[in-house]
Amino acid sequence: MRYLPSFKTSLRLSRDLFRILGLMLWGMGVFITLFFIYMQFNENKSEIRQQFHSGYDNLQSYIQQTASTLRSIQSMTEQHRLKLDEFREKSGSKLDFMALPTSQSYSFYPLTPSSDCEYFKEKTESYLLAFEQLNYFWKDSIAAPQGLNHVYLIGSTSYCMVDYPIRSMVSDIETLKKVGYESVRAYKSFKLQGQERNLYTVVRGAQSDNGQVYLVLPVFNASVLTGFIGLERTINLNQFNLRNDKTVEIMIVNHYNQPTLYYPNDLNPKNSTLLNISEPYFFGFNSDYSKLIFKKRLVPSNMAVIYSIATIEIIENLKGVIFYGVLINIITGLLIFFLIWLLERKMLEPAANTAIRLEEHEQFNHKIVASAPVGIIILRLTDGGNILSNELAHNYFRLLSEDDKQRILMIIRQKTSNYIDVVTINNTHLQISFVNSRYQNEDVAICVLIDISIRVQMEKSLQDVADAAEQANLAKSMFLATVSHELRTPLYGIIGNIELLQRYDLSEKANRLVSTMDNSSSLLLQIISDILDFSKIESEQLKIENKLFNCRDVFSFVLANYLPLITKKQISIYAYIEPNIPDLILNDFVRLQQVISNIINNSIKFTHSGFVLLYVWKDDNYLKIEIRDSGIGMTQTVVMQLFDPFFQVYDQNNTGHKGTGLGLAICEKLVSLMDGDIEVSSHLGLGSSFTIRIPLYGQEYITHYVPDYRLNYRIAIVCKNEFLMHFLSRLLIHHSFIVLTDKLIDKDNTYDLLITDNNDNLKVLSHNIIRLSSMYAGDFRETCQNEWIYNTYQLDNLPILIDKIIVKATDQIHKGPQNSPESLEADRSLSAYNVLIVDDHPINRLLLSEQLASIGFTTRTAVDGLDALKYLGNYSADIVLTDVNMPNMDGYELARELRKTGFKLPIIALTANAMAEEKQRCIEAGMNDCLSKPTTIAILRETLVRYC
Repeated sequence: MRYLPSFKTSLRLSRDLFRILGLMLWGMGVFITLFFIYMQFNENKSEIRQQFHSGYDNLQSYIQQTASTLRSIQSMTEQHRLKLDEFREKSGSKLDFMALPTSQSYSFYPLTPSSDCEYFKEKTESYLLAFEQLNYFWKDSIAAPQGLNHVYLIGSTSYCMVDYPIRSMVSDIETLKKVGYESVRAYKSFKLQGQERNLYTVVRGAQSDNGQVYLVLPVFNASVLTGFIGLERTINLNQFNLRNDKTVEIMIVNHYNQPTLYYPNDLNPKNSTLLNISEPYFFGFNSDYSKLIFKKRLVPSNMAVIYSIATIEIIENLKGVIFYGVLINIITGLLIFFLIWLLERKMLEPAANTAIRLEEHEQFNHKIVASAPVGIIILRLTDGGNILSNELAHNYFRLLSEDDKQRILMIIRQKTSNYIDVVTINNTHLQISFVNSRYQNEDVAICVLIDISIRVQMEKSLQDVADAAEQANLAKSMFLATVSHELRTPLYGIIGNIELLQRYDLSEKANRLVSTMDNSSSLLLQIISDILDFSKIESEQLKIENKLFNCRDVFSFVLANYLPLITKKQISIYAYIEPNIPDLILNDFVRLQQVISNIINNSIKFTHSGFVLLYVWKDDNYLKIEIRDSGIGMTQTVVMQLFDPFFQVYDQNNTGHKGTGLGLAICEKLVSLMDGDIEVSSHLGLGSSFTIRIPLYGQEYITHYVPDYRLNYRIAIVCKNEFLMHFLSRLLIHHSFIVLTDKLIDKDNTYDLLITDNNDNLKVLSHNIIRLSSMYAGDFRETCQNEWIYNTYQLDNLPILIDKIIVKATDQIHKGPQNSPESLEADRSLSAYNVLIVDDHPINRLLLSEQLASIGFTTRTAVDGLDALKYLGNYSADIVLTDVNMPNMDGYELARELRKTGFKLPIIALTANAMAEEKQRCIEAGMNDCLSKPTTIAILRETLVRYC
């Protein structure tokens, strides 16, 4: 592998780079930590500077306040003296004035041996008096709160001092005298030099951090220096240590840079490095960075204050930050080096091992490619060159023409397909599948070449088989259509003529024979229909035609059709149709009727005694239909096979009604096509239950008129059949009647109506009685006065029947729909309509003519389409009823030709073809409707009348 050495070098470089990167990251973390500590140090430094400056401001305020206080005392004394002189000149009396309170706590002290205090007292009498009187007033209100100890006066020439003590504290008078004397001499010396200024003196007390501040100001009279006024005030450096920290050093120095006060007491001022700073203002570290120093002059004095704190104390405040910074850097360093170690262990070392394995795999792959049973070749996309291939692919590739090679390369580049089928020059079929990839830093295509000659031959054989199967399926469809037409055409002649024969008056024996023929032909028609339906379902030609219909009519119609058979077998029939089911639903009523008819027919067939029950109810958005019987029942094994095609349940007592075994299979398919399902429950010897569930698409309810009398009409129901009793209760309550059952019935009251299935006389008083009998198959009939008998399969008609009993509107009870031939009398009004019958079969023409004549229509006949066109060219017809399969011209061509000529009247097809597409084909040809043979007189009448 060419890239393997460079890959290993890259791994080594990557390892070194990761280590350097880790060191750089750790170094950056250290730098950030140091920068953060430095910023914290500067922040503490700024905070200390602010505290020192605040302490200085307080001390500066203290000095300025001292000067301000002394000037205030001097000013007030001078003003008071002037007022005293003015008062004395006006009054000339001295006694009144002297009556003011004065202070007697002052003393005279000579400052030198030659001091003349009497002279000083005489010359300053008025000033001393004013000073003495003012001292009485401001001693407690001004001087004491400001911490003044003494206020004193000194004569400028007499050197005599008058002391006014403010507080009763012991002061060193000698110190006071000394300071006063030195201050006077210093002032005079400065005056001679032209440098007059206020003289501040600080004298240390018993402790080095406290003492007294002395201030002396000159007193002038008419611009002549007459004396000095001064004060003594206590000072304590602790007051100006805002940090309250003993590590802070405070020192006050005079203008000679000599310490006067210092804090703390153990400070050695002589050896202190604070005195090495000569600048009037300074903030920073000393030469060895051992202390942070703040120095500033206390204006207006010549003194300065110095604050200092040891650098180690600042660092001590940052020890938490330093500790956590060091800890974080140690942890970060460990984490970084751990990650680098983990990266090397989990990535770089496996990558190195992978490189070694890749080399092994490369060699292994070469061997696999060489030994593969299919051709494998790696093509370079730039020029189609062969980079790697096995011998089989090399041989296949040599068999390709240059055009095929270029076409394959173009398809691979454009990625229009994942595989290519080509034929070599020796007619070998190759399938080339490929995938784009990278190999040796080049774009390549990995191609797999497979010889598919055998598969192509097999596919061709399978296609031939499929075509043959398609032809067979088409032949089967054609066979079904032919069988349908050939069987239904003669069967139509048999059934139609039997139907016509039943309309005539026949003897009892003839009637029995005709009925037997009718039943047999109907059974034959059912067998043919089942076979055709099953075939249409299997070939997916059967479609569901959804229409709105009244499901109650379907149930009534099905039950009415099987009443003769039920009566013959002497079994009970029940029909419970819940009142809350919709009046109209959207589905295929023909197929629903077919399913219910088939299951009811089976229930009657396999029930020799007992009952057959139909129960219909609404379950959410589904309609459930249960058909239950007390027949022979089935084992679970039989139930599992029940819906298999051609499977039949054996009944040794019923051998005369064998079917095709397709009924239930068709029912299951039809219910599934209606988006429903069917469920079976059965026990051998006890009976079976079939439950059909179909969705209630497009359900609608019709509002029915409710007579007012029902709200007060009381009905008592007494039944041995509890299910029947509860159903009647729900039904009649739904229709607004007052219903009482069981224990709610009061035998002392007389009810409007009693409904019972008991033939015995009951001890319930009522005006009318309806007795229900499951063995009675007739209509509502009065058996004696105010007593009627009624069946149990038309219970949903009870509310209407009760209305007719109460209102007495008619004695004729409404009966269910009857499809007996006798009920279809000829309609004279239809004789005005001329129907042209087109059919090539003479029996069908004759049968249709007699059927339509029995309905009332006038008929004409034609043998084929050409004959019909000829007739319509000379005569008129109101309706054309035509067969579709005829010689010369069939029904489709006849309809197209008539529509081309502008014929607008109805054209109705009559076909024996049972295929699903037959009706659509008729509609597309221009016909209005399509009927299937065999058809009944009732269906003919209903269809033709619709187009009249």
